[in-house]
Order: sequence, then structure tokens, then C-alpha cells
Amino acid sequence: MSMRIWLLTAAALPLAGCLNDTASLRLGGNDHALTLQARQPYFWSQTVELEAAMSRQPDCHRRSRLDKVTLAEVSVDVFRPEAGEFAEPILILKQGTIYYAVSTQNCELQKFNAVPPKPGARLGTFQREGEKKLTYVAAPQVPAPATPVPAPAPASPPPAQQ
Repeated sequence: MSMRIWLLTAAALPLAGCLNDTASLRLGGNDHALTLQARQPYFWSQTVELEAAMSRQPDCHRRSRLDKVTLAEVSVDVFRPEAGEFAEPILILKQGTIYYAVSTQNCELQKFNAVPPKPGARLGTFQREGEKKLTYVAAPQVPAPATPVPAPAPASPPPAQQ
């Protein structure tokens, strides 16, 4: 019996400490989301494989690989550019110094050749929480500046009667 427990424990050791988790950002309903998967193949590996899955059901669903990172570097910022900034609606992912465009129309991912000049508003960050948990943390919402209410126009006197 003790040999059997030892064998089961030894078989489970390669899986101990491995990061294999996903986190999602919903984009206006259950059928439209961006999901990040972080996978550390072996507990001794310091490299983490990242994949982004863009989904807009029923039209498209696509998984794309991002560059590998170390465990300490598992962090992907998500930005939404202003409408009309790009030819189609996209999200911008920032992984370290690398930027990716993710189409919210056809679910394709493409690496930017240079830093985008206007990535847009930061929606949040995919990051590690603790040792094994991947989470999406929304950016704090900055309240819009209050627009002053214009003072009412002074009332004009009624026209003189003749």
C-alpha cells in the first residue's frame, strides 16, 4: 500500500507548481470576450507560454500566441483606442515592450512593428495573483470632468407697447 502512495505522489510531482490558468475580459455580453491563457509546461521551467483568444460568437473565435515570458513577467495590459483611430475596432495588448492589435471584428491578432502613438484608454491588466492564479484586474474608472452648466441668458425686457 505505501508503495502505491509513493508512486502516485511521484507521478504528480511534475504537475506540482505549474501555472495553467485563464482569465477573461467580457466585452459587452457573454458572446464577446478576450481570454488570456498562461501555461508553464514544467514546474522547473521559468518560461510561461501566453495565448490570447478573441471570441465574438457566432462570427469568430481565434487563439493566437503571444511571446513567451518569465513567471515574473506575466502581465498584459489591455487598451481600447478611440473610435476611428484605426480602420476597424481593435483592442491593443501590451506585453512588456511588445504591442499587439486584436481585432474585435474578425478575431485576428497582429504584432505592431512600432509602439502605437495612441493606444487609447487602459481597460485593465491580465496578471498573476499569488503563485498559480491568473486574473484580469480592471483599471480604475476615471470620472469624466464635470462640464459647467452655462448660466441662463439674461431675460430681455418685453417690447415697449405703442
